[in-house]
Amino acid sequence: KDTRDSIDNVDEIPEQFVGTVLKNLQDAMDQLEPAKAESEERKQLKALIEKADKLNESDYTAGGVRMNGRKFFFFDIDGTLTTPLTNDYPDSTREAIKELQDNGHFVAIATGRMQVDAWEVAKALGICAAVSDGGNALTIHGELIYDEGLPLEDCIRTLSEIDSERFPFAVCPENKKMRVATSDLYLSRVKDRYYETVVDPSFDFRKVDTIHKIFVACTKDDLPEIPLHTLPHVWFRKDNMLIEPVHKERGIFEVMKRYNLSDEDVVVFGDGMNDRSMFRDEWFSIAMGNAKPQLKEKAKYITKRADDDGIYYACKKFGWI
Repeated sequence: KDTRDSIDNVDEIPEQFVGTVLKNLQDAMDQLEPAKAESEERKQLKALIEKADKLNESDYTAGGVRMNGRKFFFFDIDGTLTTPLTNDYPDSTREAIKELQDNGHFVAIATGRMQVDAWEVAKALGICAAVSDGGNALTIHGELIYDEGLPLEDCIRTLSEIDSERFPFAVCPENKKMRVATSDLYLSRVKDRYYETVVDPSFDFRKVDTIHKIFVACTKDDLPEIPLHTLPHVWFRKDNMLIEPVHKERGIFEVMKRYNLSDEDVVVFGDGMNDRSMFRDEWFSIAMGNAKPQLKEKAKYITKRADDDGIYYACKKFGWI
């Protein structure tokens, strides 16, 4: 509130300071008590943030050519923001994010992780937006714009046809880092414990309203026997198929619509096969040095590895920081 009251006119903020002011205001808003979610302070902070965003995107010449060079960055998390083996966030990556925002750029996450998981990462890194759940969810400045599940009928069809004794599965029916299995068989077959697994023999996937993800204990050799039909999948581990959305570009398109962006405003960073959909020809795509070969083939530029300051190196090379 003190920060807001110290600014008489947002239009008088020098362009180079808009990104910093925007982040400070968002930090202040995030610290407000949950009970104040509808308070006058929060409403005023949101209004000022929207004005600051508009100021950042409105600097055009009369001919419509953007002069301030503001970019909208979308970063994958695992293997891009984090190092491949240790899953740490390098200091250089944190610094690059800070400098990008200080220079007025818009920074967002674009990940396959659940919305609740992705937003935790965004807040920890001081990032204001997240395309999550493979494009099925979008959060901007703490506001959940949308959060949808997989096509429910397709999920029920697939789960009904899977041989659950040979290929036990677990289902994520909520926006939580939690999955439900009907027996201990699933946990006995997979090694990962990233998600909490609740064993509930009474769970009926036919009676849920939403399914965000499905984990299936199988290997790539078993793929012909898994009735995926139209559902997309990636490999969470060698022994664990993950059925999840893989259209991160959907969330990016929504951001473009809201901020009236052109294709040249968009920059995407990634390393895995679930990043392919956002490595579009019209956007500037950067593959990490540790990226899959197929993704590198689609990239406009290949930077260093995530554990070799790859993000900072690319941002510095192109003059964004």
